[in-house]
Amino acid sequence: MELILNRQYFDKGTNGKLMYGGGLVCYTIELPWFQNQRNISCIPEGRYELIKRHTAERGKHLRIVYVKGREWILFHAANDAIKELKGCIAPVTMLTGPGTGTSSRLAVNKMETLVFEALAMNQKVFLIIQNEMKMNVIQRLKSPTPKFFKVLRTVGLSLAAAGGAIMASPIALPTGLITLAGYLAVSGGILSAVSQATVDGEKITDTNHG
Repeated sequence: MELILNRQYFDKGTNGKLMYGGGLVCYTIELPWFQNQRNISCIPEGRYELIKRHTAERGKHLRIVYVKGREWILFHAANDAIKELKGCIAPVTMLTGPGTGTSSRLAVNKMETLVFEALAMNQKVFLIIQNEMKMNVIQRLKSPTPKFFKVLRTVGLSLAAAGGAIMASPIALPTGLITLAGYLAVSGGILSAVSQATVDGEKITDTNHG
């Protein structure tokens, strides 16, 4: 099982979307990126394994293991990264600003239910953390397209088709019309390409460590 955490970085915190199977599990908040410094920075991007851990204080919870230079990085509830985190990741139901969110406990329960079920079936669970802005073209083209951009894509395809039909006409047409057809074809192609590459990330609705 693989979970994908797509991050956005800000001066006062790091926000993320935790995805599974192309759908949104929850949002996340973390500390800003300060070169992986203990207690003041989020952890580096990469691929990590999640394991179940139990303590008297926290009960069952999830730990992120094999983080270079860091230890005891957990998923746990928090609504303000700067005030409540020292390197861990906090699931939240909604984002309210850089490094802040709401209803963290509900989001933690939702995520843990998903992961604990996989672990109970002896599946290994991995977390892939990546910069949302660095998603490659293939990933973006495979991702779901928002409804509004689906409409724009259809309009773009129609414009491109109309422009192509005019330019391919067997009869002589005014120069101005041919020029217009060229603009239609080019603009329609660009509109379609941009719309297709737009990703839909909204498909589905303590003591800290460092």
